[in-house]
Amino acid sequence: MTSERSGPKAEPATLGARSRTRNRWGQGERLRAEVLEAAARLLGELGTVEGLSLRGVAREVGVAPASLYAHFADKSALIEALLDYEHERLVALLREAGAAVAEADPIGRVRAQLHAFCGFSLASPGLYRVMFGARLGQPVSTARALVETLTDSLHACEVAGARLRLPAERAAIVLTVGTHGRVAISQARSVDDAEAVVVEFVDELLSLVFESG
Repeated sequence: MTSERSGPKAEPATLGARSRTRNRWGQGERLRAEVLEAAARLLGELGTVEGLSLRGVAREVGVAPASLYAHFADKSALIEALLDYEHERLVALLREAGAAVAEADPIGRVRAQLHAFCGFSLASPGLYRVMFGARLGQPVSTARALVETLTDSLHACEVAGARLRLPAERAAIVLTVGTHGRVAISQARSVDDAEAVVVEFVDELLSLVFESG
């Protein structure tokens, strides 16, 4: 009887993995998306990129590790693709949150976008920390994307007649830095009911950006 440790093929790629239907020819993008989603789940659980591996991601998806190399040359390429994927997902989430609020309530649109950002950040602390880390060569960071989104929304508030205490872009930076800081504190301290605590803080911060009356 052959030992499970006798060779590189002894450990099945699907051991402990999620069951998965094999992709048909031409469905490589589906596999790529599944790999990125699996990597996001694992990174969220691990908290750092050090413990993330192509073999572990492959096991999570339910494919052989070799299948991943058609899409990602190595672990670094996978992480870069994952950060781009999650960045785009966050931007889409902010856009959808804003679109769900009536145009007659521009301040409510800003609030909805900040709440969506809080929910995204708190749902996966490990992924969030990596996304907000330094990314050499990346012209558009997650923080900058949030600033730009909020700046546009704050300009809409001014057009609607709301008065800001400082220029829209500076107000967006204040909101981004304040929200990011409060999220980081909640994650570091394992605050109970963190989302409610962070959202309450964000609402208070938002009220300070606008002039009353």
